[in-house]
Amino acid sequence: MLASAEPPFLLIDDGPIASAFIKRFRPRIFDPAKSNFNPLAGMTYKRARDFATTVYTVSPQGESTLTVRNGKRALARALLNSPSRLDEIDTSDEEVKATIDDLLLSPVLRRVLCSKPNFKFDISVVAKLDRAQLGDDDAFILATLLIGQVSGQVIIPDFGFYGRQIHTSLIRQDRLVAGLNFLSEVSPTLQQALLTIKAKTVFRVTREDAEKLQPYLKDVQNPSVLVDQREGEWRGS
Repeated sequence: MLASAEPPFLLIDDGPIASAFIKRFRPRIFDPAKSNFNPLAGMTYKRARDFATTVYTVSPQGESTLTVRNGKRALARALLNSPSRLDEIDTSDEEVKATIDDLLLSPVLRRVLCSKPNFKFDISVVAKLDRAQLGDDDAFILATLLIGQVSGQVIIPDFGFYGRQIHTSLIRQDRLVAGLNFLSEVSPTLQQALLTIKAKTVFRVTREDAEKLQPYLKDVQNPSVLVDQREGEWRGS
């Protein structure tokens, strides 16, 4: 992933990969304990829809109920009314109010998203999101909102956790570098989208994944070659 980085980029990680990027590129570091940004600045229709989708993706109600569909539409509409801050959204829709209240119940999200902005995305950024400290929901929401702030390459080593259908636009724009342990970590639809990425590095895969990957790796004719390698070996295309 280090070799694939094209500044300015956004890297979402909190481990050795982040440390390597920081050492090599000297990027700006986004720290949820210190960094604030306004996700509503420069709001567009697409960003409003993506924001609403992000919020409702972590909803316990799921993504397909009528309540969720109506809520996403109402939230996107409220965001397009140009509120200055997330905690100042003016809407009569009780579902939207409850959804925003739930989102800002997190002290981390309230501080990061509603405090006076002190972070810029004008250079490469490493976002150090520790899921053990933040919790899965807060980490996912922050990561997805951060992606909406950048126009360059997005690098997500743990795409098995962060990856959602909403991120297929990054693939179409040729902006995504993603890491997976198993293809099954993401939905079948997202798997197919990821397989269209031309550059692939394969290391220690299951036979099931090897068989799916084989047609996309020009120099590998036998899928067993991908699983019967010695430690430290890999193949890419």
